[in-house]
Amino acid sequence: MSPDDSTAPVGTPGAAAGRTGRTRLLLGLALALVVAVAGFLVLGGGGDSEATGPDCVSDEVSLTTAPVMAPLVEEAVEAVNADEPCIDIQVTTGTVKDVVALLGDPEAQLPELWIPDSPTWKGQLSSAGFTGTPIADVLAQTPVGLVGGPAAKAPASWAAVLDGGSLAMADPSAEGASALALLAPYAEMKKTGETPVTIEEKTVPVAQTYGERAVSGGATETDLDAVTASSTQLVPATEQAYLAARRGNDQLSLVAPRTGVPMLRFPMVAVTRGNMDVLSTGRDVSARVGRALTRWFTSSAGVEAIAAAELRGPGGEPLPNEIGLGSAAVLSTVAQKTTDDTLRQWRVLSVPSSILAVVDLSGSMKTALGDTTRIGLAVQASQLALDAFPAQARIGIWGFSKNRGENGASWAEYAALDRLDAAAGDAGTHGDVVRKEAGALVGRVRGATGLMDTTLAAYKHAQEEWDPAWFNSVVIFTDGASDDSSSLSLEALINQLKSIRDPAKPVKVIIIGISQDSDTGELEQIAAATGGQNYLVNNPNQILGVLASALLNR
Repeated sequence: MSPDDSTAPVGTPGAAAGRTGRTRLLLGLALALVVAVAGFLVLGGGGDSEATGPDCVSDEVSLTTAPVMAPLVEEAVEAVNADEPCIDIQVTTGTVKDVVALLGDPEAQLPELWIPDSPTWKGQLSSAGFTGTPIADVLAQTPVGLVGGPAAKAPASWAAVLDGGSLAMADPSAEGASALALLAPYAEMKKTGETPVTIEEKTVPVAQTYGERAVSGGATETDLDAVTASSTQLVPATEQAYLAARRGNDQLSLVAPRTGVPMLRFPMVAVTRGNMDVLSTGRDVSARVGRALTRWFTSSAGVEAIAAAELRGPGGEPLPNEIGLGSAAVLSTVAQKTTDDTLRQWRVLSVPSSILAVVDLSGSMKTALGDTTRIGLAVQASQLALDAFPAQARIGIWGFSKNRGENGASWAEYAALDRLDAAAGDAGTHGDVVRKEAGALVGRVRGATGLMDTTLAAYKHAQEEWDPAWFNSVVIFTDGASDDSSSLSLEALINQLKSIRDPAKPVKVIIIGISQDSDTGELEQIAAATGGQNYLVNNPNQILGVLASALLNR
């Protein structure tokens, strides 16, 4: 038998030696193959050089952050990417206004994660059919005060500021500080005794002034750089914004109403369309990223970065050395419904007004009413209303009673429907004319009440002067229904109002009854025919509440 290992029978010494040799040969060939493949891949011959990186499929998550939070978010993203290298976190900056502008565009790329800069974010998302689910209620925060010139003094309350004529508001749907300036009066109600109704009244002049500025192309954003040593206005601003602006403008001072200050909080929000909840599953990549970013903000690195940005942490502790607003009391957060309702009210109240005021001058308006007369009450109310509207509002005055005007008409025009700031020759401005003519109405009282013909004529005139930029209305002050037998009947007036009413050019008749003798049944029917309202006023100070209600019922 040949001593060749390959032919040795199993179990003999020769066979064992043969098997060992073959095993070594196979192992050697396998090792050489592994080395060759590895070298081929390292040298790039096997395709993409990225094969040397992590073995993962890349995910992309979009995040939009308030501009003031952007530097912190960049640090947070860098830290998260160290642990999640396969996730590409795309960061953009934008205000609430920027994000809301995308909601109506079905082709727009919305952020999956959002750090908004206004407490109005939830209502604005919801009204557009989206849901925002907080992953964190607050990553950082900063209180809101009032910035003015060197002489600025701390007001008694936010309601007092709203009522004082010095508040310089930006768009509250776009700027968080201005939104909180509107909401703060509600948060301090227990301290001030104000009610939602009185706060609405105080909001009317501020909203109308803002609306006129917007219509005329004026600035609708606040600029702290524009505050000078002689500035008398107070601008809602965050502590962080004030400290940043103070470096370039040493004329700035920051004051807090004595009732306290609201806090602007920056949450982490997951955005979805409809009622989908991205937090319902831990596998959702955007929710995972949101939680990871949130953890960074509570880490030692995050806490240090928040302090360096002159923001306050989730606990709201004052900044070192009591800079900014220091330890000013913090107002409680108002309910979400209050936030949504307040913003909705602002949008309505800020539409500029065009009002044709039509005042009853019939003999019964001389009747005593407390320490004044009915016509005295109407004049006082109209003068208070004038003070509530800015110079760009359009106001006209008519008076009415039987045979008041030319050719036996029941009405006469005393001030044309024009902007209060329009030039009026030697008389000054149109506003000067309106105030003078309003004051002269007391001496013009006589005759019967020619309400029906006057209402129809005033409505037609307001239609002719209709302007889409304004809320167009006819406001009638009267102490009762028509007693002019030669005038239109109630039925004829209502039929004609309904027939000429044009939804494309809406004009509302708002009737303000003076005294309990007002025939509210007839007056209500007249107002309703144009989609307007009827109110009763016994005190001139009630007029702003009436105007607020009328404007909100557009």
